[in-house]
Amino acid sequence: MAFGVTALAATGSARIDSVRAGSARYSTDGASWVDAKAGAELAPGTVIRTDSLGVVDLYLGKNGPYVRVTPDSEMTLKTLDIQGGAGETIVTTELGLRTGKLQGEVRKMSAASRYEIMTPVGTVGVRGTKYQVSARGECSFEDGPGYINYVAPGATAPTDFVVRPGYTFEPSLNSNRGGVIETLPSVSEEIAVATRQFGGGAVATGDAPAGSLYAPVPSWAAFARPFAAPGEGDPIAQPFGMPPVYSPTTPFGPAPFGPGDGDGDGDGDGGGD
Repeated sequence: MAFGVTALAATGSARIDSVRAGSARYSTDGASWVDAKAGAELAPGTVIRTDSLGVVDLYLGKNGPYVRVTPDSEMTLKTLDIQGGAGETIVTTELGLRTGKLQGEVRKMSAASRYEIMTPVGTVGVRGTKYQVSARGECSFEDGPGYINYVAPGATAPTDFVVRPGYTFEPSLNSNRGGVIETLPSVSEEIAVATRQFGGGAVATGDAPAGSLYAPVPSWAAFARPFAAPGEGDPIAQPFGMPPVYSPTTPFGPAPFGPGDGDGDGDGDGGGD
């Protein structure tokens, strides 16, 4: 007796896990836009835009699991397919990144599965690793290898680069033909902080304080910020909404403590008593 095995195909979705700072909107038709809220389910074809402070974490389930859309970014959920068959699940994830930067975590997948990010300068492939990818082609991989099919300025065909764990593809190297270098510690830390926050997690002990990665209010706009203009003595704790501006024609420097010098004893020698 012969038994047939039928593959079960399904289309996945993305859930907005959190909007951590700023604001974001999404559209299913490119015309009408909806404010992004935690819990919203997004189907393939949805476009997500963040503002200059917006940070949105998405849960993709088997198609991820997680991806972060960072400030000033536009990402499209192109394909979220899941195909179950005999002995393995084949997952196809395609994201379009028009502007900005993504950070994410991808679980180990079957050999036939594919997770790719389409940028204006090439296609980035990710498999079983934490990553960061920018629209200009930069891509960093932490735990596993990745690749990019990079189209250099003026080129008619892409060049394939394999990027090992702990390395970054940098498009500006070799006269904009691209190259691979070790990942900067600051980039690795960005990826690490993002992945520790996935799933609603707070910033772990030893990380930067919660909210410091993407502060919703610039530090200079914080209310009750101690501030002293040059030569005005003790700091004044007053709220303000814009940085203080002084006339560029008014010279100023360290306020003297005594006549003729800056050490307070008035003898002009710059030394103490």
